[in-house]
Amino acid sequence: MIKNIVKLFFYFIAFVVVGAVAAYLVFQVVNFDKGGEVPLLVGKSVTEAAELLNKRKLFLSIKGKYYHDEIPEGYIIEQKTEPGERIQVGTDVEVLVSKGHEIYSMPSFEGQILEDAKLTLINLDMQIKKVTRVHSDSVSKGVIIAQRPLPGNISSNEINFLVSLGPYKISYRCPSFVDMTIDDARILAEELGVKLIEKERGSRVIFQKPEAGALINKGDSVEIKLGRGWGMWF
Repeated sequence: MIKNIVKLFFYFIAFVVVGAVAAYLVFQVVNFDKGGEVPLLVGKSVTEAAELLNKRKLFLSIKGKYYHDEIPEGYIIEQKTEPGERIQVGTDVEVLVSKGHEIYSMPSFEGQILEDAKLTLINLDMQIKKVTRVHSDSVSKGVIIAQRPLPGNISSNEINFLVSLGPYKISYRCPSFVDMTIDDARILAEELGVKLIEKERGSRVIFQKPEAGALINKGDSVEIKLGRGWGMWF
């Protein structure tokens, strides 16, 4: 009886050992068929990634190319199968590849009105980063003086503008034009940078608006009324 029990025990041990060995062999075969772990491909060139996969009997599949500000052209941005995952031999590993920086063709905006430039930028899918405004005696208000970056092919869709505020305001007290000849009044107005609005006819100024001493700016208008002048017969 005891001998039979001992035999059964040894048979059981042998069965367990054989089963364990068989399971181990099956596990090794299955792992071999799976081709091992998927390597990290992000940041590697397409050529390098393909070589790594070929060593594991896997294939590289490029599913798209996109612009990227950091990863150079021809390098992998993203992989669909996570690194370390085991997959079957002959399986494609899908990746996205960088096209590098997007290139924009920046036109020249110098001499254009800022509002017109804004419309052009919208159509080009570009945007203004910063507008700096300065006074200028030679460029009209609202007109672009300079731009950065300069016209040409660039890797950014943003632009900075230097825009004119026009000339500085020059203020002074309005002189008296009354009793001046029209020729003298015109000469003085031109020197001061004001515009004369002449009313009626005559050789002398008999009235002005604004009156003498009022604060005016360069470029303002002064209305004058012409006549013969006081005490004149002709």
